[in-house]
Amino acid sequence: MLKEASLSEMNTLQIPKEKRVMVNRGRGNDCLAPSDTLYREMSAIKTRLESTLGKGSAEAHNRAFSECRYESRFRQQIDASPEALRKLEKIASQARGEDLYLICYEGATKACHRRILMRIVAERFGVEVEIVGVEPT
Repeated sequence: MLKEASLSEMNTLQIPKEKRVMVNRGRGNDCLAPSDTLYREMSAIKTRLESTLGKGSAEAHNRAFSECRYESRFRQQIDASPEALRKLEKIASQARGEDLYLICYEGATKACHRRILMRIVAERFGVEVEIVGVEPT
């Protein structure tokens, strides 16, 4: 089964290294991370929203995620990348026989691209996924 965890949960849950797939930039799977353009745009919107909703607030983060059309843009990015699709197919293959965790920064209260990746894996490759964090509306 394909599961998810944040970087902080990774250690708390004692997830073995061989069951971790890091999907944040600079961790070996950059093709599964958001583009610099998408990341910067969402960050700018989030910063603007934090001025009224509070710095670091989940509400500002999640509203920015929706406002920049993060999911549709990220899906387009993944669909256009043969490398990303090959990696997701490999992840799906491994997750069929054992628990495998997609790891990124965001905790359960904030929308994250790893959940989009999980849904893509479920849709394309029929792998069971366990999403525990919030989903954008």
